[in-house]
Amino acid sequence: MDKFAEIVEEINKHLECPNQNWLFGAGISFDANIPLMYCLTRRVTTMLTDVDIIPLYKDILADLPPEFHIEHVLSHLCDLIAIAERSKNKTAGINGTKYDVVKLRKLHSLIITAISTTVRYGYCEANVPLGTLEKIGKIDDPIVKIDCHKKFAETLMSTRANLLSRSTITIFTTNYDTLLEDAFSLQNIEVNDGFVGSAIGSWHPETSYRKSLGINVVKLHGSVDWVNDPRYGLIRTRYGVSYISNDSDVLIYPQATKYVETQKDPFAALFSEFRYKLGNSNDNVLIICGYSFGDDHINSEIYQAINHINSKSTIIAFVEENNDFLIKLIKETNTVNKVFIVTKKGLYHGDETLISPIGIPELMWWKFESMITFLRDGVAL
Repeated sequence: MDKFAEIVEEINKHLECPNQNWLFGAGISFDANIPLMYCLTRRVTTMLTDVDIIPLYKDILADLPPEFHIEHVLSHLCDLIAIAERSKNKTAGINGTKYDVVKLRKLHSLIITAISTTVRYGYCEANVPLGTLEKIGKIDDPIVKIDCHKKFAETLMSTRANLLSRSTITIFTTNYDTLLEDAFSLQNIEVNDGFVGSAIGSWHPETSYRKSLGINVVKLHGSVDWVNDPRYGLIRTRYGVSYISNDSDVLIYPQATKYVETQKDPFAALFSEFRYKLGNSNDNVLIICGYSFGDDHINSEIYQAINHINSKSTIIAFVEENNDFLIKLIKETNTVNKVFIVTKKGLYHGDETLISPIGIPELMWWKFESMITFLRDGVAL
C-alpha cells in the first residue's frame, strides 16, 4: 500500500471516532444558492437604496482595505456605533464626516435585514462567461436548495451506525442559514440548537446542548431565525410573524474577531461549547469543510485546544489548498501529527510534504458534496 492510501485509511479510521465535531463555513451552502461572502457583499450593496445612508456606507467602504467584505463593514460600523454612544455629542467621525448614532444604527439595521433576506431566500449572481442570469430568491419564490445538506445528514446517519447512542455529534457552523437543522429534522433526528421549545424557542444552551441524544448544532455567528426581542429576550422564531421584532433585530454577529463581544451571551455560550468539545479528555475529531480560516477568533480557539500538551483532538481539514494557519499546525511539535490536510492536490500529514495520489492530477473531495461521498465510500475522489 502506498503512502497516500495509508493516510486515507488512517483518515477513515478517525472518521469512525464516536466523539465527532464538525466545523462548517460558507462553502457548504454555495450549491444551495446562498452566496459566498464577496458575492453577498455585492448583493447587500445593491440592496442599500436609502439615500440617507448611502454616503455613510460609501465612507465606510472607502476606509476599508480593497479585500473587504460585508463582515468587515459590520465590524467597522459597530466600532463607530460604540464610539458614538460613548461620545458627548453621540457622533463618530469617518473620512472627515461626523455621523450621529441614529444614522449609524439605521445603516446597521438595513445591512442585517439585507443579509437576512438574501440568506433566507437565496441569491445567484449573473455569470457572463457561463451565460447564466442573476437569480433573486423571494419570500414567495425562494431558490435555496437543501439537497447537499440532506445528503450529508443521510450519509452521516447511515454510515455511522449506532453513533448517536454512544456519543453526541456536534456541528459548529459560521453560517446564518438553517439548512443543517432542517436537513437533520427531515431525517427525524432531534436537533439541539441551544433553544428549548417548538417553532418558537427560548435560549437555554445549558439544557439543549447537554441532551443525551440528537445532533448539537452550534451557530457561532448567530442565525437568520434568531431574534433579540426587547420583550422576550433571545428567541428562535418563525419568519414573518407580527408579534415579535422585525428583521433588523435578527441576531447575526459576523464580527468574531471582536473578542469582547464573544464574552457576552449568546456568543459566550457558543464559544464555550466550542472549547468544551475540543477540550474533551477522550479521543475526538474535528472535521472541517467549507471554512476558509478567515476568522481569527475561531482559529485561535482551534489552535489553543489542539496545541495543549494533553489534547486528544485530531483535525481533518478539507480545503482546496493549504493555508497559513494549517501550515503553522503542521510545523509545531505538539500538533504536527494531529492534523490531516485534505486538498485538491493530495494530503499533508506529519510535515509540509504534499503526498499526492498516483495518476490523479486533481481531487474534488475538498468540496462539500464530494466530501460527503468520501465520508460514505472512504475512497478519494
